[in-house]
Amino acid sequence: MATIRQERVSELLFQELSIMISNDLEDPRLSLLTVTNLDVSRDLRTVKVYVSHSDESVSRRSVLVGLKNASAYMRRQIAERCGLRVVPELIFYYDESPERAARVDELLRQIAAEREARPDPPAPEQSTPEQAEGSAE
Repeated sequence: MATIRQERVSELLFQELSIMISNDLEDPRLSLLTVTNLDVSRDLRTVKVYVSHSDESVSRRSVLVGLKNASAYMRRQIAERCGLRVVPELIFYYDESPERAARVDELLRQIAAEREARPDPPAPEQSTPEQAEGSAE
């Protein structure tokens, strides 16, 4: 369970990192990067930053290397912009959940298309109460 302070710091860092990554960083590997989630430690000294990248031509490894190289700059900017007592260490992770969600969505579309393409099976004949009585005799 996160403390109120953790939640506030998490929201603040999410906003600032999203702005910094999209506007301030000049690394072309990081041009289509999105911050998806943050996990702030209880002592507020480390932050796990989960990111996803829209450009499939750039490898995940190079994205994480670019972020690691830019982390000192981002920490300095956080110190200036946020006024935190301790500027947390930023640890970056690649978030695969957007790709997984897209894959599940595509599978569901395929299933729906297959169901529409199949002819409807004939409905089973239902007997009326009179027919049921006649067959019982």
